[in-house]
Amino acid sequence: MTAPKLSLRPLLVATVALSVIATSGCSWVRNKWGNEAMYQGSQQNKPLEVPPGLDTPSTTGAVLIPDAPAGAPVSTQVPSGTESVLMGIDSFVLADSVGSSWRRIGIALGKIDGVTIANRAQLLNSYEVSYKGVSVLLRAEAVGEQTRVVALGQDGQPIRTGVATELLALLKARLG
Repeated sequence: MTAPKLSLRPLLVATVALSVIATSGCSWVRNKWGNEAMYQGSQQNKPLEVPPGLDTPSTTGAVLIPDAPAGAPVSTQVPSGTESVLMGIDSFVLADSVGSSWRRIGIALGKIDGVTIANRAQLLNSYEVSYKGVSVLLRAEAVGEQTRVVALGQDGQPIRTGVATELLALLKARLG
């Protein structure tokens, strides 16, 4: 008697059929018993929202101008030769490049009594200074081959009166 030969062909066909059925049913099984629907509806899937008030920084109290002390003496002396300049001056012109003028302004400000430089911004060619309790922005602007030095207030407009004009006159006298 001979032993019956087992054919591998039916076993191979059964294995291929079982793998086709198993792989085609994956999406059906996942949708039936998976958590895909719960994932799509979850709170973590929503886009981020910035709470109100956190999208811009608070600017309250950013730049405070201190009040002058009650009994503080106010100097009315003006350097000689600058009396006529103080009337309505909001800028002056230097015959120099902006970069060179910015450096010269910084040196001159350091030599003027009572001037405190709060910030320097070379990219903006400006100095934020405090003089006699008043905060002023001094900026050098290119005007052709020359440089115009202007004093700006907190609103960004040129200042034509008060301590800023006195500071501009002192600065102009220093820079020549």
